[in-house]
Amino acid sequence: MHIKFFRLLEEYKKEITFFAVLFFLDRLLKIYLLNFLLENQLNSIRLNNFFEVVLVWNKGISYGLFPQESYIGQLIITLVSFVICLWITKFIVSSKVKYRKITLILILAGATSNIFDRLIYGAVADFFHFEIASYSWYVFNVADIYIVSGLIILIYAFIYPNIKNEPLNK
Repeated sequence: MHIKFFRLLEEYKKEITFFAVLFFLDRLLKIYLLNFLLENQLNSIRLNNFFEVVLVWNKGISYGLFPQESYIGQLIITLVSFVICLWITKFIVSSKVKYRKITLILILAGATSNIFDRLIYGAVADFFHFEIASYSWYVFNVADIYIVSGLIILIYAFIYPNIKNEPLNK
């Protein structure tokens, strides 16, 4: 059992490293921004006319949909997210296509970091807010950027299917 585990670690060293770097970058930035805003008793920091850093606790799923105020609701979102992460991990392990592994690791790192937020804080910490004229974009975090980037690459691959044929070892 232990030998198989270490063999898997060696075989997926690049994927694990990529995941870890993404995950820890998001965690460190969230911790830094949370501490900075809370220690300085700030609700937001406007950096220019269209961008501000603001702390918003997202108790729902993406874009704050289906907010869950109760512990049970947060537990259900966390468990569903965890099952999805296991499913994504299965596809990462079975994939032989480079773009697919990269996109799935992006999605997995973002989702896992947001799961950690739910476990630690009971909600996901979002910080980045853009406004242009009267248009206000939703507040998001780096983990959300990972997830959306991964999904965009997957969509691109469906539009341009020849990318799917690129072998992993290129």
